[in-house]
Amino acid sequence: METTIMKKLFAVIAALAGLFAATQAFAADIEVKDAWAKASLGKVPNGAAFFTIENHGMADRVIGVTSDLADKTELHTHLMENNVMKMREVQGGVEVPMHGDLMFKPGSYHVMLIGLHKPLVEGEKINVVLTFEKAGNVPVTVDVMGTMSKGPHGDAGMDHGNMKMDDPEHKGH
Repeated sequence: METTIMKKLFAVIAALAGLFAATQAFAADIEVKDAWAKASLGKVPNGAAFFTIENHGMADRVIGVTSDLADKTELHTHLMENNVMKMREVQGGVEVPMHGDLMFKPGSYHVMLIGLHKPLVEGEKINVVLTFEKAGNVPVTVDVMGTMSKGPHGDAGMDHGNMKMDDPEHKGH
């Protein structure tokens, strides 16, 4: 009986090792580039992070994000409803296409830092961890840029500084 238990235990260990190796292979396919956030204005309680995800392998999905910088860290997007731009938490994750890329940028997908524990200061680096369905956790170092920044290349897309936001949770974002 001991031999049967040992064989089953080795089978479980081998399966877990295979799963770990597969996760590592998927993680190697994911590259996060040009991560940035705007410095906080005054006592603004929230912030946002932007970046580009390059996927060099099979399709994957960003299913979550964590950080110790804020009370809540969420994946968000913008929706146009009744001529009002609204930010909402993404439900179910965001697809990253096979051998493709996905931009998180102002006016589109972004990481929302709600209830910052301290202001984001220009020149500092902050850390978040993206969770992928297949690749697992991928740490991201985010450069904090000036309050008027449009990203590391100056072309981050739509700047929503003049948009009417309906959700008080996002004020100052």
